[in-house]
Amino acid sequence: MTEIATTLSRLQEYLSKKDKPDSHLNPSWLAGQLGVNLRELLTVLAEGVRDGIVEMHWEVYCPHCGIGIDEFTSLQDTRSEVECAPCELHFDVHLDRDVRVTFSAVETFRRNAGRKALAFSPIVGEPQTFTRGLDLLFIPAFFEMFSGEPPSPDESLRIGRVAILFTDLRGSTAMYAERGDPLAYRLVRDHFAILAEAVERHQGTFIKTIGDAIMASFASGADAVQAVFEAQTELHARAASMGGELIVKAGVHAGSCLSVRLNERLDFFGGAVNTAARLESLSHGNDVIVTDEVIADITAETSESNMISLQIVESFDADLRGLPVPVRVHRLRQ
Repeated sequence: MTEIATTLSRLQEYLSKKDKPDSHLNPSWLAGQLGVNLRELLTVLAEGVRDGIVEMHWEVYCPHCGIGIDEFTSLQDTRSEVECAPCELHFDVHLDRDVRVTFSAVETFRRNAGRKALAFSPIVGEPQTFTRGLDLLFIPAFFEMFSGEPPSPDESLRIGRVAILFTDLRGSTAMYAERGDPLAYRLVRDHFAILAEAVERHQGTFIKTIGDAIMASFASGADAVQAVFEAQTELHARAASMGGELIVKAGVHAGSCLSVRLNERLDFFGGAVNTAARLESLSHGNDVIVTDEVIADITAETSESNMISLQIVESFDADLRGLPVPVRVHRLRQ
């Protein structure tokens, strides 16, 4: 039995117990109860939503007073602006600031288990780690689910900070000419798979491909950089079997953007996306171009022993198309 199947079995067993809370469960708390990794549990909860075992609650909290003021069960039902009546405040909803996600057993599962709903009540004074709406977008299973139910065309949800990665293949046009379309296409797909696995290992989400390029999102720029370097290392190791090394160019920026419906799918749009896309063009390959914001993530989140393997080989001010002022960027190599 796989780890996911084992965790799903534990979840079903837990929800079947009549004396256990099963309504509006905090995923971090539930992961502790089941003795599993939070990311693994969230992947299982995505399956649980699809299979009709649990349902999601997107709970909106006022950033001023902290009171819960709204709840929706689908990304399609979200509203980009809500009102807190006690504060007399209208505010734009931020997925990483205002939205917490909880889960409940569905009523049919309760009936089959012969139990009644029991609300989760945190212990007073016990610190809690909440799962933000944004956190689910870093779980591939949820991102794929939400891509089928993106926000309505006239709505968008703000994200205060997310790291965006863009990559592309160096010399791909020549590769198609030299190796022929069928072989080149297979190699491009193989390189997509290697990148996707590296993104997943570093808690990111593979958003989409654009020609020979990919776009991915991460909670931290440090994770994005590590994912790229791991993929580049694997491509180098597999050069002989692939008939030559594929060289990946990459750019990473962390900042604000919007979660929107684009081409009938969930996507990211805005400043952080545009900047990251422009950075990739500055890459020579087997390096990563990053901004000051990503350097701050690396400094804060990477241990000193790992920092030694990342070198800033060049720093300069870059004029990026569409941006009014130059951006300080850094070229990283392993």
